[in-house]
Amino acid sequence: MQRQRQTRIKRGSRVPLIITGVILIIIFASVVVLTTATRPMRTAKAQTVAIAKKYGKVTKTTNFYSSNLGQTYYSVAGNTDQGKKVYVIVAKKGGHVTVLNQSAGISEASITQKVTQTRKPSKILNVSLTLTKEKPYWSVSYLNQKKQLCYAIYQFKNGKLSKLITNV
Repeated sequence: MQRQRQTRIKRGSRVPLIITGVILIIIFASVVVLTTATRPMRTAKAQTVAIAKKYGKVTKTTNFYSSNLGQTYYSVAGNTDQGKKVYVIVAKKGGHVTVLNQSAGISEASITQKVTQTRKPSKILNVSLTLTKEKPYWSVSYLNQKKQLCYAIYQFKNGKLSKLITNV
């Protein structure tokens, strides 16, 4: 009788060990998947920052943007060693670099405020700096009150609405 009891106790002690092992495997697999999924964006950010330092003379970056409206652009906001605030826009294909003074246009905060006041989104998903026909634009994706995806494209120079796509 005592022998059977010891056997049951030994079998019962394996279950928590197995459950702990399965949980650890799931956590490890999740970390691997997440790291692998974010690697392209981390690589793009690192390359864009390096290009901004080389061509835009950026010493400190303050923001990173990614935009894909027909063509992919990566952008960095930052400061030069003279304290000048600039945006550096890099085309993914071809690597063409555009450097803009932040003071030459509308800021990200102003565009976000403008979208919030005029479009009344339930949630702003992304704000990014992009180029269209070699001119800079702010691209804003958001969910409207009906939770439908919308895009608004604003001119960088004056904040004028250039294109609006609603209910995608």
